Amino acid sequence: MREAGVVVAILLALAAISGVWVTPWQTLYYNGIWVTAIGFCLGIPTGVVYHVRLYRTLHPRGVLPPGWYWSPIRYNRLLQLAERSRVMFWCYAGAFGFAVICIGLILMGGGVSMALIRGV
Repeated sequence: MREAGVVVAILLALAAISGVWVTPWQTLYYNGIWVTAIGFCLGIPTGVVYHVRLYRTLHPRGVLPPGWYWSPIRYNRLLQLAERSRVMFWCYAGAFGFAVICIGLILMGGGVSMALIRGV
């Protein structure tokens, strides 16, 4: 079953790459700007809420060392089962926002690359 997933992923990647060649570079670039902006609008607030929820949940127990906010994922294992749903939803939403930012940056890079390749 895993092999089928790999094949589907490769086919989707090839379809996306082939679409880049026929899409005008301006479309790729400006859509990339908008996708990146949407990712920032989604990812930053949800990331802040995640950090606040994690802090409010774990700080009273005294398990958060100074500088914990630079790598908070390692402290998710300290959450109890009832606390996980309140905190981890915001972690996943922030991660999704980050993925959207990355997709937007890839689109922008594809637009710039196409402009350079086509000699515009």
